[in-house]
Amino acid sequence: MDVTNINIASSGALDGNGNGVLNATTTPKINPLRGGTYCFLASGAIPASGCTITLQQKVGANYVDVGDDAVLTGPGGCVFTTSQSDVQVVIAGNNASANSIDIVIAPVQ
Repeated sequence: MDVTNINIASSGALDGNGNGVLNATTTPKINPLRGGTYCFLASGAIPASGCTITLQQKVGANYVDVGDDAVLTGPGGCVFTTSQSDVQVVIAGNNASANSIDIVIAPVQ
């Protein structure tokens, strides 16, 4: 299974403040999942107020939040189970594009 391990500093997929969506078509990209149980982790220079890092999965034609635990407002993470392969990470409320934020999505074995 593919592990996503990225740093968003200076990502061309995000706007000038470091907000936007990362998925399988962006650089850096979020690798597709194969269904199962995964961990979603974020660490680094996450702004203390207003920034959210949200993991979403595609259900039908729309992306929906994986759950409340997968909406991070600071360093942390969660474990989630999904049958979906298409996921994305949404970063909102960031105020500095040079933030060094690490994001990991990896299978739990």
